[in-house]
Amino acid sequence: MNPYQTLSSSLLNDAGLNCQAVFDIADLSIDAQAMLIERCPQALNYRQMILIGHGGQQFWQSLLAAGTDISTEAGNHPIDDFAVSLVRQFFDLEHAGTAYEIIYPGAYTVSLQELGKLAGWHHDSPFMVGINTTFGSWFAYRAMILANTHLPPTTPVETASPCHDCGTKICIQSCPAQALDDGEFHLLKCVYYRQQEDSRCKDTCVARVSCPVAGEHRYSEQQINYHYSRSMRVIAGMVKL
Repeated sequence: MNPYQTLSSSLLNDAGLNCQAVFDIADLSIDAQAMLIERCPQALNYRQMILIGHGGQQFWQSLLAAGTDISTEAGNHPIDDFAVSLVRQFFDLEHAGTAYEIIYPGAYTVSLQELGKLAGWHHDSPFMVGINTTFGSWFAYRAMILANTHLPPTTPVETASPCHDCGTKICIQSCPAQALDDGEFHLLKCVYYRQQEDSRCKDTCVARVSCPVAGEHRYSEQQINYHYSRSMRVIAGMVKL
């Protein structure tokens, strides 16, 4: 059972965009409204905010089935482009004539993690990727939309972090960079290690894949390698040893 699948859209769900949260903007907390309006002033023109993500493997499978070019050339964003095309189809087919604006992916720097916490999808993990009991760390935010829809607002899913009951903390033990050793994430240790010739984390995260939570939803090696190879390109362009 996926408690984060709250829209009945077969278009989104069949494509693997199976995590959805709908918020009435007027009913957000004062702090959440302030955060949203500061980053996206046009939110004042819309009734609802919709957060869409994917959990598990179906989204990647759908992306490949669509014949998407997943090359890692600079400037190519196939995952974002595929997600946006699905969101646009969703509005064209199921909410025709409704005003909407896709904020993410886009130029606006919204805090997707904070929105994920509002929806109940996101708990912090030692390896700095969101985690929950349903998908473990194998989920991601794919779109955030402002819209004048009249969708039923979703109730946040309330679960404890699976990390709280983890006795082994195997992710901390497994990190070859020792970037998690004192319970804090040390970015420079991680980045330095990933650039080493013999690094085990050039196209993966050993700490993340060691986590046992919701292992049945773990991304394929191809998808894991894709994401971490892209991040490695960014690191190589920004940080020089």
